Amino acid sequence: MLWLPRLIDKVRAFQAGTLGEYAYPSALDQSFMRHLRFTPAHIESLVQDLASDKAIGETLRRRMPLSDEEIRARCAAFQEKYRWAFAVLDRDDGYLRGLGYPLPQFLQRPLWRWYQRWSAQKAHATSV
Repeated sequence: MLWLPRLIDKVRAFQAGTLGEYAYPSALDQSFMRHLRFTPAHIESLVQDLASDKAIGETLRRRMPLSDEEIRARCAAFQEKYRWAFAVLDRDDGYLRGLGYPLPQFLQRPLWRWYQRWSAQKAHATSV
């Protein structure tokens, strides 16, 4: 579940009030949750109640009405659908060399603020 570690970190920051400039639940977060049939309410309660990423992942997996093969297929579909976004994020986070966000620096902040507002309006923390 390739997006899950990042999602867990974002939920922890959201719950602690330290999310900063990150968006939660972002469009990618929402899509990931839809692909695997769970909601922000599911992940938020697990993050609040369980201490480790491993325990969160195992509990979430037990609650998913999907086979291991379905999960692999859905994660592959998610990764393929957002391959451009993953490439941008990986470059921006320094995992890959090359251009991160292909926007001039002065446009990044206002566009990011707009995206955060749009994303927050599109979803609430209890539903996707």
